[in-house]
Amino acid sequence: MLISPAFGHSHTTQKPNGKTHSSYLQYDASNNFTFVVTHRNGSTFVSPFVTGNLTELKVGVLLPFHQTDNNSTMQITLSGASAIRMAATEINVRQLIPGAYITLVEKDSYPKEVEGQAAITQAVFSAVSLIQEGVIGLIGDISSSWTSLSALMTSTLQIPQCSFSAVATSLSDKTQYGYFFRTIPTDLLYVDAALSFITSQGWPMIGILYSGDDFGQQLSENIIMKARMRGIIVKTYQSFYEDGPTSNIQQSINALMRSDARVILVAAEGKALTAALTVAANSGYISDSSVWLMFGEATVPLIDSIDRFNRVIAQRIRAPDSIQTVVRYAGLTGLNQKTSQAVDPAEYAARVTTYIRPIDFNTTFSGGVFMFRSRMDLTGYSPFDEFMEKWSRLDPKM
Repeated sequence: MLISPAFGHSHTTQKPNGKTHSSYLQYDASNNFTFVVTHRNGSTFVSPFVTGNLTELKVGVLLPFHQTDNNSTMQITLSGASAIRMAATEINVRQLIPGAYITLVEKDSYPKEVEGQAAITQAVFSAVSLIQEGVIGLIGDISSSWTSLSALMTSTLQIPQCSFSAVATSLSDKTQYGYFFRTIPTDLLYVDAALSFITSQGWPMIGILYSGDDFGQQLSENIIMKARMRGIIVKTYQSFYEDGPTSNIQQSINALMRSDARVILVAAEGKALTAALTVAANSGYISDSSVWLMFGEATVPLIDSIDRFNRVIAQRIRAPDSIQTVVRYAGLTGLNQKTSQAVDPAEYAARVTTYIRPIDFNTTFSGGVFMFRSRMDLTGYSPFDEFMEKWSRLDPKM
């Protein structure tokens, strides 16, 4: 999309209260479309130059336009804003909403470089400003934490809000965020896929191993709720990793497996997930008589975890630990969070395990272990290819 000033028209006025009101025209050559960009009261309004007797529908855009200290956030913000403008242009050019046109009202949720409570106050003020502007819907924010602030307000006022980057599972709680939705997949999507797979295999009963953090707790609650709706029996659910890397993961998995559940869903991510699978493999629980299912792609991290575990096991075989050494490592459980996080969970598990034997990755994980992940690249699918081609021609700095 080639954007250029149209006819060179611009206009700036100074109001009695000292606030500046400026506007100018821009021309979208690829769509043969002229639109007006107006800056007023800290907001940017983008609307068609010619509106006739059409009804204006304001859609808010809440993004951290000035958060430049994080390159990833900046790229997501600018590319997302360009895509939103592209969508609004297409709606207006093709008159997809009969008798109406879209005006985008863009507001910066991070207008000044501040931290802590001041940053939160800025984000809340920006959301309130958009609501007071009369938007019928809102797009944003980038981070899950800031999105939750605005989504609580919009849901209370029954204003639809959509985010293309906030992935926190807590935002799926419809009792709090009834009018919030998103276009990015979350781990809750994997739950549906996993339970559908379990149902298709005719497995009537499952066990759940979940990490003791917010992610594991929210995911496990969602699994339990949806499993019951599908008629799947949750035989047992067991938490682990409450103390981080120095948790007694072996004890948690032993308790889980005593229930006789042999189809296990692991609700965890990152090192908690790979540590659980490493300990389960070392204990002999990953075998032909069990099925383990997890969410997201973790093959490479799991291989790394197994390698670190095996290196420590090899050291123990060459030079067996004394009772004092094992006790010393076992005594690490309950360290403060900062110290505990510095410990590698795979190495710690290898140091304290009583099963002093290496794990053969290829043999152990050759079957019975399933990872569910979403496919983000739809190259070859015509609508996706067309969208990406149009998006690639956008000017993210317009």
